[in-house]
Amino acid sequence: MTNILQILKNKITRIAFVGLSGVVAFGLLPDIAAANNDTKEDISRSQQEPFGEYLAGLHAAFNNDLHAAADYHEKALALDPENLMILKKSFAFFIADGRYDLALRAAHKHTDLHITDSMVQMFLFLEQVELKNYDAALLGLDNLGDAGVYGLFKPLFRAWILVKEGKNAEAEKIVTKLLEDKNFKDFKQFHGGLFYDYLGKTELAEKIYSEALIVSGAMSLRTIEAYGILLRRLGRVDDARQLYLNYLEAAPDNSGLQNALAELDKGIAAKTFINSEEDALAEIFYTAAMFLMQDNIHMSAVIYLRYAKYLKKDFYISDYLLGQIFETNKYYEGAVENYSLIPNSHYLYFDAQLQLVWILEKTDKVDEALDKLTKLSDQFPHKKEILGTLGDIYRIHGRFGEAASAYTKYIESIGEPQEKHWSIFYTRGIVYEQDNKWASAEADLKKSLELNPDQPQVMNYLAYSWVDKGINIEKARKMLERAVALRPYDGYIIDSLGWALYRIGDMPQAVEYLEKAVLLQTDDWAINDHLGDAYWAVGRKNEARFQWRHALSLKPDVDLIAEIKTKIKDGKN
Repeated sequence: MTNILQILKNKITRIAFVGLSGVVAFGLLPDIAAANNDTKEDISRSQQEPFGEYLAGLHAAFNNDLHAAADYHEKALALDPENLMILKKSFAFFIADGRYDLALRAAHKHTDLHITDSMVQMFLFLEQVELKNYDAALLGLDNLGDAGVYGLFKPLFRAWILVKEGKNAEAEKIVTKLLEDKNFKDFKQFHGGLFYDYLGKTELAEKIYSEALIVSGAMSLRTIEAYGILLRRLGRVDDARQLYLNYLEAAPDNSGLQNALAELDKGIAAKTFINSEEDALAEIFYTAAMFLMQDNIHMSAVIYLRYAKYLKKDFYISDYLLGQIFETNKYYEGAVENYSLIPNSHYLYFDAQLQLVWILEKTDKVDEALDKLTKLSDQFPHKKEILGTLGDIYRIHGRFGEAASAYTKYIESIGEPQEKHWSIFYTRGIVYEQDNKWASAEADLKKSLELNPDQPQVMNYLAYSWVDKGINIEKARKMLERAVALRPYDGYIIDSLGWALYRIGDMPQAVEYLEKAVLLQTDDWAINDHLGDAYWAVGRKNEARFQWRHALSLKPDVDLIAEIKTKIKDGKN
């Protein structure tokens, strides 16, 4: 008989409670891999010299190594400097890797060859801003297209350059007209608020910020930061505190809001949100990148973040977001480089250091990760997230006793548990169960449900454990039925109910639920194996052997392969 709990454990991926990771799932592959589509068509037979370097660059990019991709494209471009396709791809990789000097050369080559590309023209505009050639910068804006985001960016760019030239009235007309258009409303209101705040029109800025917070969108937390700073500068400390507290309820682990509230409580004077027109331009790129991330448009997001850093060298939130993108895409060299740029005086320093710990763990440097956590604990003795991360690393590597000890210290540090702490009890419960300490495991799983009574994952694990041990059978069945009602399209939970029914002996219903589970989760060997067992129990022996063979093809755990092969040969006793 297959160990049911072992199968269930295999379904559980890394569990990280709120705030310990914060890494959003991103990918560069869809953006970069598409570059392969036109390779053979766009390179003529008379220009084959750079082909090897170019393909090597694409291969590096496909594997999320932007540094190598930029290296290869630099070589390819040197071999064929007027190849339009290589030039375009090289510019993108140079910017993505932060090689602004090479990107500028490629951008000017576009101009020499009379190539119109809005992304390139935007960088040439930024070059003129950096050189303080503001008239030239305004002229350069005419070369930007009006489609998509460019039609959104151009008015803001123009307004801020006009402010730089002291033409505030002209700039205000542009922003007023921009705000009348309701498209991208939250983006425009946020930047409109920054604009009027910077000009000293605080009453209008406050009105715009307030209206922006009504709109549900990506800008809300950034708007809260800006609005809170404005309130503090106006001496409305209580209003600012309430603003922070209201939104910390929804995002309790947001480092920016936590830092703002801590500064307020310490009486630290609020700094202005932006200090120059260049800062405002950088903010446009940063917030645009945040929007793009929602739609998984990652290469453009990386480029915009690099543009932001070109204008504002100490824009550490951009470094952090770049680190997140690169880490998620397993470009660890780039992630380490960007996380390491954040100084220990910045509120994101701790978060960045914690992500560096996870990169060490992901790259099989577990001892180094644990050493780094120890040092981080010395720096931040009150950060309980360190204990959670320590427990997670021990758990992932099968060191259950040490994991339980770390989780226990975490639990002791939180005082009276609240609903949001359900996951730490759930996680420690799993660790206890894996360490054959069922009484402690059951107590933690029950505590987790006490904190969050309708949590399907916890109900699934606890009820499954009861069935496996032959206790609380009817209670377990009802609990699994409740979990399925809450997650009717979760193949794993439906499988749990089906397998519980199998263990109870209700074979017709077991088959019904297991068939649903297989349809929802076709590539899971355990579910297919379960369905095979259920088919055998109701006499559908050919179908049972088919399911077992399919389970075997899905690479089950090594220690279960022999058992499945025996069932295929001899059936199930």
